[in-house]
Amino acid sequence: MPIIPLSLLIILLILILIGIFESILHNKAISNIPIRIHVNGTRGKSSVVRLIAAGLRAGGIKTFAKTTGSSPRFIDENGHDHIIQRFRPASIGEQIRMMYRFSKSKPEALVIECMAVQPRYQWISEHKIVQSTCGVITNVRADHLEEMGYSLNHIAKSLSNTIPFNKKIFTSEVKNIQPISVQALKNNCSVHVCQGSKLDYKYLDGFSFIEHPDNISLALEVCESMEVPKDEAIKGMRVVQPDPGAL
Repeated sequence: MPIIPLSLLIILLILILIGIFESILHNKAISNIPIRIHVNGTRGKSSVVRLIAAGLRAGGIKTFAKTTGSSPRFIDENGHDHIIQRFRPASIGEQIRMMYRFSKSKPEALVIECMAVQPRYQWISEHKIVQSTCGVITNVRADHLEEMGYSLNHIAKSLSNTIPFNKKIFTSEVKNIQPISVQALKNNCSVHVCQGSKLDYKYLDGFSFIEHPDNISLALEVCESMEVPKDEAIKGMRVVQPDPGAL
């Protein structure tokens, strides 16, 4: 039976201790952010993150946000954009670092865009990193086919990896809702479908940029679930700084 060198055992022990220490720090960071909203989906993630965060701030909730769209940004409690400088390839470990950074300011809420594409990393992002108190899946479209699957059904199943346990999931998806509903049932998570076509027209006016009605409807429903009235939330959304990739 081979004998493991003492030096290797020491290295393994150090790595285990580092892992335990990082886990303790992350759990502490999570405890300092009571509301955590994880936004996944194919299209509109960055826009929905900004809209939800703006709506919550308008309701008096101290909110930070992070997007990973055309240009990775974090948005502070005053709604100001800050560019995230990356000196290495993007990875979901960035979420851990940013959550720790946000937690120091003790925000009431964090709205964060899922930056994982592969199903197993989406699951890790939700259940090990963000541990959301509210989930969002914007929609299901044909994208990232090599990672998520070549059918809309497979893509919906992949996106469903970020559905939390025992919470709520909000989505604007209708045609491919079944895989989302099935996974939500397994996770004891209620599903709330939000459609722009059913939104009162008064909420669609007043934007200085083009915003999809589904995104507005989705953001308003999430804010209302956080006890921010729609009429208050929309005031913040109308003046939000749009994502760099938005029209």
